[in-house]
Amino acid sequence: MLSTFSFLATLLAAQGAFAGTYNILDTFVGPSFLTGFDHQAIGDPTNGRVNYVNQATAVAQNLTYTSSDTLILRTDYKTVLSASGPGRNSVRIQSKKAYGNGVSVINVRHMPQGCATWPAFWSTATTNWPSLGEIDIIEGVNDQSPNHSTLHTTSGC
Repeated sequence: MLSTFSFLATLLAAQGAFAGTYNILDTFVGPSFLTGFDHQAIGDPTNGRVNYVNQATAVAQNLTYTSSDTLILRTDYKTVLSASGPGRNSVRIQSKKAYGNGVSVINVRHMPQGCATWPAFWSTATTNWPSLGEIDIIEGVNDQSPNHSTLHTTSGC
């Protein structure tokens, strides 16, 4: 399906600055994503035409589901929208834990593509954005190719 984003991730925390040694801190595979991340039922911060839903709604509408080794996140692709109505129901998740120095490993099996899609995976501070920065690791808008990796911060950083 064009609207499916499935992945597994392992978060590794650095053991001292530039130590070169890493230990696995958290692993989120399949159903553990539903305990390690919060679904954000918020208005779109970029003012897009999307309706982010909570976990219960996402599960009930089959927008979020898991298998033993996979998490599926997707947008409602069945509802016929009106030009003046709200946008599609979709999923936006945020880790429950904050991480400092480290490495994130993400295994993406399928990324959405096509008009009006915006799959993204990024790292940012939860307060004082963008002064504390943002790293867009995966970001693609519409049929954009290749991946658009970006660093955001304030002027003079």
